[in-house]
Amino acid sequence: MSKRLLFIQHRPPYSDDRATELLDALLVAAAFGQTVTVLFQDDGVWQLLREQNGQALERKTLLAQLQALGLYDVERLYVDQQSLQERGLGSLTLGLPATPLAAGEIAPLLAEHDLVLRF
Repeated sequence: MSKRLLFIQHRPPYSDDRATELLDALLVAAAFGQTVTVLFQDDGVWQLLREQNGQALERKTLLAQLQALGLYDVERLYVDQQSLQERGLGSLTLGLPATPLAAGEIAPLLAEHDLVLRF
């Protein structure tokens, strides 16, 4: 039976390996038929920036990996509107089509999932 999983990406893309580890976990879940949703929140919104270069830090560019989500049928991508605003970012700076959510829309998103993963 398929579970509805919400993965919250809240870490900056290159500070440590946690953003990549969470991406790996959600891709495995999707590959095994789970329904996966992703919410980018707090410093995790930096992962969505169109202009990023992980090679400068000797890492793979995370956005390039995130662009593969569609291949795994991960199509429900959300971004915390407040997190974007606090960082001076807008939807035009994003490299993926993530739906912005207002503060009041996040709790219902959490409630509709069987499991929420944030690490």
